[in-house]
Amino acid sequence: MSYIEKLLQGAEVDWKPLGEVATLEKGKQLNKSLLTESGSYPAYNGGITYSGFTDRYNYSENKTIISQGGASAGFVNFITTKFYANAHCYVVLPNISRVDNKYVYHLLKMNQENLMSKQLGAGIPALHTTNILGISIPIPCPDNPTKSLEIQRKIVEILDKFTTLEAELEAELDCRKRQYEYYRNQLLSFDMLNRGGKG
Repeated sequence: MSYIEKLLQGAEVDWKPLGEVATLEKGKQLNKSLLTESGSYPAYNGGITYSGFTDRYNYSENKTIISQGGASAGFVNFITTKFYANAHCYVVLPNISRVDNKYVYHLLKMNQENLMSKQLGAGIPALHTTNILGISIPIPCPDNPTKSLEIQRKIVEILDKFTTLEAELEAELDCRKRQYEYYRNQLLSFDMLNRGGKG
């Protein structure tokens, strides 16, 4: 029996479209002149990361965002600081009495590849709201909101640990790769010295 099955303890799971447990808002256009290198808040638009900084924000911290337009449309991110959501950025606002904020993020991140495959448009690809709001969200113990949220938070705790571990492994791999390249270059240089620098 898996850990998730133990958490559920045979409880009912109800699948709901995201649109029934969350709303989706689109960011507001920010004049490029308001983007600076030294602003207090990151501004997110249609990319994978922020497009710059600004001295204003339109959303508080701990929000799930989804890129609405461009080659990265469908990319899912979780923002832990106050930020400005620009016109090519969707912000997911869950009904926290029914679903945990981070639980929704992990489920959307799991569906990221599917969302990115739904891009439409030949010029600047875009993602329609229906593709996001139609994603099915499993709600454990739907008749017991307190227990449901408790289970969701335990699932989030597990997934957050895996996310942290993955980031640590990627950093370790990057470090080992640089170490390998350094020693490879040193060994090749040594080899060249032994041959008097002749190829």
